[in-house]
Amino acid sequence: MSLEGHLEDLSLADIFQIIHLSKKTGVLSVEHASGKGRIVFHNGQILYASLQNREKLGERLIKEGLIKEKELEAALRIQKDRKVHEPLGAILSENRLVEKDVLEGILREQLKEVVYELLSWEDGTFKFEADKDSPDILPGGSVSPEYLLLEGSRLKDEGTMVKEGAEEIKDLDEIIQPDVNIESGTSKTSVLLSLIEEISVTTESTEVLLMVLRLAGEILNRAVLFTVKEDRVHGFGQVGLSINSADQRVKGLNVPLSKPSVISNVVQKRLSYKGPVEELDWNNYLITHIGEGIPGEVFVSPVMEGDKVIAVLYGDNLPFKKPVGDTTILEAFIKVAGIVLLAAKRS
Repeated sequence: MSLEGHLEDLSLADIFQIIHLSKKTGVLSVEHASGKGRIVFHNGQILYASLQNREKLGERLIKEGLIKEKELEAALRIQKDRKVHEPLGAILSENRLVEKDVLEGILREQLKEVVYELLSWEDGTFKFEADKDSPDILPGGSVSPEYLLLEGSRLKDEGTMVKEGAEEIKDLDEIIQPDVNIESGTSKTSVLLSLIEEISVTTESTEVLLMVLRLAGEILNRAVLFTVKEDRVHGFGQVGLSINSADQRVKGLNVPLSKPSVISNVVQKRLSYKGPVEELDWNNYLITHIGEGIPGEVFVSPVMEGDKVIAVLYGDNLPFKKPVGDTTILEAFIKVAGIVLLAAKRS
């Protein structure tokens, strides 16, 4: 799996979710006007993170009085002389130059600080390259991306400085894992993993859109995909509809973008919508033609090719009135699909 693009199209938070849910091992490289970052993943967990021009491990240990310069120099010589590269932290721990628990604490703090700073980047480029070889687990253990995303979001909302936020974080025993041992995922995660593998070698727009529809069918009871053509959207395909001649009925659907509807609203705003369906003529047209009643909640999302909406996904949970639920995985994959389509168009 290789994934690359622009942070304006797919945020680091979305990328983290994709790598975490698909349990990938590899390196994510990020470039921004302020520098370059690198995050190493193992089975979807964050193992290591570094940022150009940021204080290195040895520098911090010296500043905090945990080692002396000559001890750092000795450790660096050992690192240089070894045939296979080993992390500095592993060498320091092996030679008992720093207590293991102290070193783990420093490494965890550094990792969090770097990741929080990278998550603040809203533009730049990224590239994730999967590696089937499992890297050695560093002394600091691995960290759950979900935890870092939640904590990073909290700190951002509170306006807390990154370093202060890192110092606030406690009780990490359930978050930091000295060994990586992830249980097998749900069917949704398995489908996502399969689709990510497929989409990395796909260039046909029809295949990419069908993948979006396939994942939507795992998360929603029903889904309809529309393609955008000039001033209208036209039915492209469906999953989960139990009405007679569902495929033909969907392909006969078309909704004007010049008239108010949940579809036209999403296209104009270029943002996903989750909520009830407003009483509008073209909303009623849509609901009537796909049948089975009025949904309690719908999910509608644009498929973007750069800054252009090329398709729209509609979904609900009829015949049940239950809420749509979490669509994070689906929204992230839709963004990936858009990047793949744009890259194929440019090539």
